[in-house]
Amino acid sequence: MYTVVGLAPSEFQTASDGAAFRLGTIGAYEDPVLGTRVFVYGRANAAITGRGFVVVEDGPNTWRMIDSTVANGGTAGHGSRVGVAQTALAANQFGWFQIAGRGPVRTAASSAKSSRINTTSTAGQVHTTGSAGDEVINGMTLLAASGGSAGVNEDGMLSFPTVGATL
Repeated sequence: MYTVVGLAPSEFQTASDGAAFRLGTIGAYEDPVLGTRVFVYGRANAAITGRGFVVVEDGPNTWRMIDSTVANGGTAGHGSRVGVAQTALAANQFGWFQIAGRGPVRTAASSAKSSRINTTSTAGQVHTTGSAGDEVINGMTLLAASGGSAGVNEDGMLSFPTVGATL
């Protein structure tokens, strides 16, 4: 396990600031309540709306919000690394993306606990009821069901998630 001194998951750097760490740096944060959380440092390839939004690596250490179209084939398709943004980022800003441990996950309304997670047509949001053309996200689950409206579920669990099969 690697630990980066000074890791603050919600901090980010602008394009003019430049990267604070080498892109691809892996860091761990020991949360007293949530346990070990693992992050990778990268660049937003496009705007990311906020904390908990689900992202996919679409190039070396560059991330964008995932949806059924982005994760279908190409450079962000099957086997691509998936993470969760820790803060809103504009295109070309640098920040931390969670790839393991307990943390926030943006879900559609009424997403079920301990069920398969799938992409949706809404960028950055996942759900547990798959539709034709959605991709399965392997290594991500919910420890508690989501409420009656879309939002950030604080009880996500990540285990180095990747894009899986297309439904």
